[in-house]
Amino acid sequence: MDRVELLNNVPLALAQSEEASNSKKKKFARFSRFSTSEKIIYIISTVIVILLALTMLFPFYWMFASALKSVAENMSLDLVLWSANPNWGVFEKLFNKYDFGRAILNTVIIEISIIPVGTFVSSLAAFAFAKMHFRHKKALLITIMVGMMIPYSAVMLPQYRAYDSMGLIGTLWPIIIPGLFGRISMMFFLITYMKGAIHDSIIESAKIDGSSFFRMYWQIALPLAKNAIFAQIIFWFVGIWNDYFAPSLYLTNENIRTVQVVLNLLNSDTGGNLEFPVMMAGAFVSSIPMIIFFLIFRNMFVGSITMSGVKE
Repeated sequence: MDRVELLNNVPLALAQSEEASNSKKKKFARFSRFSTSEKIIYIISTVIVILLALTMLFPFYWMFASALKSVAENMSLDLVLWSANPNWGVFEKLFNKYDFGRAILNTVIIEISIIPVGTFVSSLAAFAFAKMHFRHKKALLITIMVGMMIPYSAVMLPQYRAYDSMGLIGTLWPIIIPGLFGRISMMFFLITYMKGAIHDSIIESAKIDGSSFFRMYWQIALPLAKNAIFAQIIFWFVGIWNDYFAPSLYLTNENIRTVQVVLNLLNSDTGGNLEFPVMMAGAFVSSIPMIIFFLIFRNMFVGSITMSGVKE
């Protein structure tokens, strides 16, 4: 049976191979039609892009290579691109001694708890401010903007005492609760985006057809603004992942430390440079989820940038 299926898949594989070959021929034919100056510009541009890509990738390589080096190699004034005796046990030390796996899990729990609910609240509010008409809308927007100007240090102590009175210090809740009410920067970005991307005529037609506010949001606003929403989700994901101050303040229990708290602990433990390779290993490992997350949603991120330039 497997052999029959394999034989049946041969024509499909051949067709895909031929399609890929034809695509390469078309690209080559298009390049061959360029003038000499255009070819030179194309080649130079390609080289520049490759060099920029290598420049961006080099820090990740350096973190990985530094993690495998000995302390002496890391502190050496000579340029050591790769260790003569790579220490692969540094990653085991990172996860066993510093429980880095639990830190990653705690951070992921915070991300999963905040982003879906917070994004829903932010996008719903943005749609209301962008396309709905209600009393005191401008006054409410100004109030929100004024609230953004209040420094966090002014509300830090009252907020801490409130969480402490509820017995939430030492849990993930002080980090999660504020995010459930949305992200103000996301809301203002989406307000601007929805004003340009969603035509008023579409909203008026939906109102005539008897659509409710939530139905217009769900069936019109979300599909048209999904790229911008996912772009903001990427920024929010990175912001939560890199947040150190709030977790260090509220997460007093070592079992609920986040990635950045553990990385700072590693940094403080490198006073004598004994744990520098472990710190580099932690920095390298902590960057992987962000890269994966961006690669998954990169098309939507680019799409939001493209759509932001579209005018009515």
